[in-house]
Amino acid sequence: MIIIGVIIFILIVVFLYLENNLIEVTKIEVDLDKDIGGFEGYRIVHLSDLHNKKFGDNQDKIIRILENLNPDIIFFTGDLIDSRRKGIDNGIALLDRASKLAEVYYITGNHEERTERYLDLYKELKKINIDILEDSKKTVSKNGYELSIVGLRDSSIQGLYGENISATLSKFQLEEKDINILLAHRPSYIDYYSKYPFDLVFSGHAHGGQIRLPVIGGLLSPGQGLLPKYDSGVYLEGKTRLIVSRGLGNSIFPQRILNRPEIILTILNSK
Repeated sequence: MIIIGVIIFILIVVFLYLENNLIEVTKIEVDLDKDIGGFEGYRIVHLSDLHNKKFGDNQDKIIRILENLNPDIIFFTGDLIDSRRKGIDNGIALLDRASKLAEVYYITGNHEERTERYLDLYKELKKINIDILEDSKKTVSKNGYELSIVGLRDSSIQGLYGENISATLSKFQLEEKDINILLAHRPSYIDYYSKYPFDLVFSGHAHGGQIRLPVIGGLLSPGQGLLPKYDSGVYLEGKTRLIVSRGLGNSIFPQRILNRPEIILTILNSK
């Protein structure tokens, strides 16, 4: 009986370790109802919620995956670091190495807002030429076609809750013929994001519901509470698709269950 107990204990430990550390890649094909020209087959890698977690030496485990995914562009949708921990080096190392593979666009999450080290992080990311979008817009052009990327600074930083989000998003001139993308940490405000001509919204924050239950889905999410509506995957609101990453790290609750860390590859196509 003791031997059986030891074996069961070891199996549980291994299972829990893998749940926190074995990264899954989710591939999403998006068919846009418009002519996207040179962006046909465009490969977007979406990372989120690292919380300064380390995946191998110098983030080797993540970088090897990114190399195989061959991204055209990389988005990071907040919580690169964790306000409960002082370190920022793992987050910087990830984006530094990722930026050697493709242009990286980064927005803040609620943890950047709460930490005393955000200014240090900001300066370091600027040194390695990361595109930090704080209520700002960048445009990528290919063969006469344009992809517009709007990055929303996390709502807790500026108090942009509810309808106040509209005051920020209404500043941007968006052409319906272009591919319009929003990076916004919190998925629960999709009702507001979808009022604007965004084809895609990339979000994180929900951690996949932390513990995922068969059929039911995520159990608990920051900002959404029990049985969150937007915790993982693709959601359609009007003409806007919301893509929610389960993220890479953990924060208050240290364990993922049936909810491994995730990297999303989104491939753009036209209908």
